[in-house]
Amino acid sequence: MSTELYQTVYNFFTTSPIEHITAFSVIYQIMEDEPLIQQDVLREIVNRAIDASTNIYSNDLIAQNKLLKIPIQNKISLLLSSDD
Repeated sequence: MSTELYQTVYNFFTTSPIEHITAFSVIYQIMEDEPLIQQDVLREIVNRAIDASTNIYSNDLIAQNKLLKIPIQNKISLLLSSDD
């Protein structure tokens, strides 16, 4: 797994306004740097970054819930993109 991609996603989670964080925006962040990334690697990076960044939002349940929904949204968006 790319440490640089993980750091990109983690930084996105921790510095972006929570309303800008969606599964699509996360995938975009990764695809910008690594357009041919495998889905399982992408999923691992996103899940690790979510786990690490939820501590930052420990006092904000809405933000935590939004972050925790990303893997589900991510799975749906990956399924939609593979239908081509």
